Amino acid sequence: MQKTYSGRNVNLQALAQEINNFFLSEGWESTMQPMAPPMGGIQDFLIRAIKKGHFHRAEQVIVRVTGYPYDFRIIVEEEHIGPLGRELINHRLFSQIDKEINDGLFDLPYQAVQYQPASQYPQPVQPQQGVKCPQCGFVNPPASRFCANCGYKLA
Repeated sequence: MQKTYSGRNVNLQALAQEINNFFLSEGWESTMQPMAPPMGGIQDFLIRAIKKGHFHRAEQVIVRVTGYPYDFRIIVEEEHIGPLGRELINHRLFSQIDKEINDGLFDLPYQAVQYQPASQYPQPVQPQQGVKCPQCGFVNPPASRFCANCGYKLA
């Protein structure tokens, strides 16, 4: 079974931990572990729940929460699950997840990008106090005809 969620910015780690806690509260042995993501930005968590029944028969559920916080999937794989186990997963687990996501329990805080406006007016260029020599770069007094440093004829 698989269900896709989009349009909300959800903390996937907290959601995966809540799914793990759900199984623990129902008497299952459950563990959660982050998986190495195949691509940057994708988060991937695996919840493995086992319930041992009579005659050493074990029911096993593997739940994978994968995707981006705003677009993710919950994938459920079952082994040796009877009708009660399927009811637990299909109805109770997904009903609880849907309600908690819609209530905003796992929403990440919205991070607004703050733009700083560029200064609209350029800094005024202060007029030079003299004439700069094109040959040596020395700044001469404003009325100079020749460079006081190298003797170059100024305009």
